[in-house]
Amino acid sequence: MQMQFGLPAVNGLIIGIIAIVVGLVILIFPKIVNYFIGGLLIVSGIIGITGGSVLPGIVSIIIGIIILIFPHIINYLVGIYLILLGVWFIFAASSLIVGIVTIGVGIVVMFFPDILNFIFGIYLIAAGVIAIGHYLKWF
Repeated sequence: MQMQFGLPAVNGLIIGIIAIVVGLVILIFPKIVNYFIGGLLIVSGIIGITGGSVLPGIVSIIIGIIILIFPHIINYLVGIYLILLGVWFIFAASSLIVGIVTIGVGIVVMFFPDILNFIFGIYLIAAGVIAIGHYLKWF
């Protein structure tokens, strides 16, 4: 069975322009993604509480507030997740190379937490350019 990695599709002229603008904003203000995620967690917690899911709503609000106070914590959590995933790849999935690469990426994220935000901003810019290029029949 072959591994497949799917990236979110960005299609069309308007979405391409929006992706490029958002990517540039993220490159200029890298912590804005973390603040957005924290705010989104708070809003989803409020919606969860109003919908009857009290405990998940409260947990979501608390995590959102923690992310707003400490914006890098989410990047560190991703780094820890990648390191644990790499250990799993090595020992449980018997995939040594993928495990070592995943652990390496996790360690890089732990030392340079803003790198995730920059990579996401660059991805949005590239996806926006490709979407505009497809719309204008460049390729």
